Amino acid sequence: MEPKYTKGQKVKIVSVKNQHLHTKYPQIEQHVSERGTIVESYWVGFGELSQQVEGYYIYTVRIDKDKSEVAIPEDALEPIT
Repeated sequence: MEPKYTKGQKVKIVSVKNQHLHTKYPQIEQHVSERGTIVESYWVGFGELSQQVEGYYIYTVRIDKDKSEVAIPEDALEPIT
């Protein structure tokens, strides 16, 4: 599986809700609506080696307003066009 976003791409951080309409990633809520640039991506995989390995991408995003870097799951990002 390839990452959805590439290094240098501009993105916006969005809030994500789970099936019970609770915040899925409360640790990133302080960054919702902020814009930034993808610095790096990492695949986080899990599962048995003998079966299909599942996982998701985490991105390091450099926030525009203060140049800090935060780790954000792929589903909490939107591209900026």
